[in-house]
Amino acid sequence: MKKFKVNYFFDFLIQKADMMAETLLDRIKKLAKEKNLSLSEIERNADLAKTSIYTWKTKTPNAKTLEKVANVLDTNIDYLIGRSNDPSPIDEEDDPSMFFRIDMRNVPEEDREEFKSQLRLLKDFAFKQIEEARKEQEDKDQS
Repeated sequence: MKKFKVNYFFDFLIQKADMMAETLLDRIKKLAKEKNLSLSEIERNADLAKTSIYTWKTKTPNAKTLEKVANVLDTNIDYLIGRSNDPSPIDEEDDPSMFFRIDMRNVPEEDREEFKSQLRLLKDFAFKQIEEARKEQEDKDQS
């Protein structure tokens, strides 16, 4: 059993190291290939100057530019910059998987909506508990 845990830990470290080694440009190229798009097409569709994306090897683009590229590639900014390994686009502003920063790749596709629904319930419950505690404290303070 210890051997499994050690191997699992090393696999985890290797995966993290690989993730950290992948650059913004690498991720854009990877998604472009999956979607059969050239970098020029991405630049054109995102209304960017030619070869803009190649400059990101040494320069960091602003958030608005990243958002345009993410939209063209149907992904999210967190994936592009390496904060997440989940390239799924964010459909809702209050998507609970983003609220809790959960990598949804580990959740089977057929269970994702139910998983998100459960996270919404958890988030709503937490906010309700905080509000009730605040009201309780206010009532005590007034007494």
